[in-house]
Amino acid sequence: MTDSNLRSLRSDKLTVTLVWIFRILVGCTFIMSGLTKMIDLYGVVYKIEQYLAVWGMMQPRTLVLGVAICLSGVEFILGFLLLLGCYKRSAVYLLTMIMAGMLALSAYIVIADPVDDCGCFGDFLVISNSATFLKNVVLVAMLIYLCLKNSRVSGLFTAYSQWLVAFFAILYMCVIGYFGYNVQPLIDFRPYPVGESLISSSNDDGDEMMFVYEKDGKRETFTIENLPDSTWNFVERVDPAKSTDNRNFAIFDEDEDVTDDVIASEGRQLLLLIPELSNIDVSSTYLINEIDRYLADLDGEMIGIIGAGTDGIELWRDISMASYDIYSADDTSIKELVRGNVAMVYLVDGVIKWKRTLTSIDSDLFVSPDDMTLDRLSYSGLNYFWLFTFAFLGLELILWIVDRSGRAVKLHFTRKNRK
Repeated sequence: MTDSNLRSLRSDKLTVTLVWIFRILVGCTFIMSGLTKMIDLYGVVYKIEQYLAVWGMMQPRTLVLGVAICLSGVEFILGFLLLLGCYKRSAVYLLTMIMAGMLALSAYIVIADPVDDCGCFGDFLVISNSATFLKNVVLVAMLIYLCLKNSRVSGLFTAYSQWLVAFFAILYMCVIGYFGYNVQPLIDFRPYPVGESLISSSNDDGDEMMFVYEKDGKRETFTIENLPDSTWNFVERVDPAKSTDNRNFAIFDEDEDVTDDVIASEGRQLLLLIPELSNIDVSSTYLINEIDRYLADLDGEMIGIIGAGTDGIELWRDISMASYDIYSADDTSIKELVRGNVAMVYLVDGVIKWKRTLTSIDSDLFVSPDDMTLDRLSYSGLNYFWLFTFAFLGLELILWIVDRSGRAVKLHFTRKNRK
C-alpha cells in the first residue's frame, strides 16, 4: 500500500470517527432538550411567555402551546435521526438552521440578560446564560463539520426504513406530550414531587428568626435583638428552618402568610390551584363543587388557592359559588407546585399523594363515589414514562433488526446471482 493510500485510509477512519462522535454529542443534546421540554410542556409555555412579556409581544396561549409542541418535537426527532444517521443531509441542515437562531438568541440573552435562564432543558437542568452561549457555540461548530462530512458516513438504517424511524419518534413524542399537558409531567423536575410534605419543618434547633432590611440598595440580615433604625426598609422575614427546605410555596390570607395554618398535618385535603384566572373555563366549576361536596362527606377539606389578589378571589367566589375557603399565592409558586390552568393536589396528612389537571379527572367518578375514589386517581408518572420509553426503543430495535435482515437477504441474493 502506497503512502498516499495509507494517508487516505487514515483520513477516512478519522472522518468516520469524528462524524460518529459529533452525531452522538449533538444528537443526545437535542434529544435531551426536546424530551425534557415535551415532558413539561407547561414549563415551555411559561418560558416562551416570559420571553414574549420582555419583548412586549404577548400572544394567545393556544398559539404559544403550538410553538412549544413544535419546538420540543422537532428538537427530539431531529436529534434522534442525527444520532442514528438517518436523513443525513436534511437532519443536519435543519439542526444547523435551528442552532443559528439559537446562537443569536443566546448571544442576546448574555448581553441583555432579560431572563434568568434560557430554558434549554426546562427545569431538568438549569444552566447560566453564559454557559448556554458557550454550549451553542460548540454545537454550531460540530454541526458545521457534520454539514461537510455527515453524508459520507452511513447510518444504522437503510434509506427505505428511515421514515418508520421518524414515525415512531413522532408517536413517542405525542404520547409524552399528551400526558405532560393534559395530566401532569411524567417526570417531576420541580421542588414538590409526589411524596413530598407541604408541612414546613419546625424550628426545633432554636434558630433565631431573621429579618432582612434594605437601605441605599444594600440588604442586610438582622435578628430580633438588633433590628436597624427607621431609615432601613423592611424586606422579608426568614425562618431558618423553612429556608433549609429550598422551597418558597406560601399561602396568603390578604397579606398574612397562613401556610402553616392552612396545610393540615392530619386528614385529607384537596388543594384547588388556579395560577391565572384569565385562562380558566367557567364550566369546570360544576365538577369542582361536586368534588368539594364529596370531600366534605368524608370529613375532608377543599382549599382554593388563586394566583391573584383579593379582587381575584372575590371574582372566583362569585362565578364558582364556592363554599370552600379561598386564599392567594404567588402565581409562580403555584406553577412550581402543579401544572395546569386549573389543577388539583391531593394531600393526606400534609403529604402529596397525586397531582392532576382538572380536565384529567373524569366527572363520572363522582356520580356514585366511594371512600377510595380520590385514592384511585393516583398514578405513577415515572412508571408510565419508562413504559412508553422502552416500548419506543423496542420498536426501533425491532425495526433495526428487520432492516438489517433485509440487507442480509439482499446481499445473499446478490452473491448468488454473481455466482
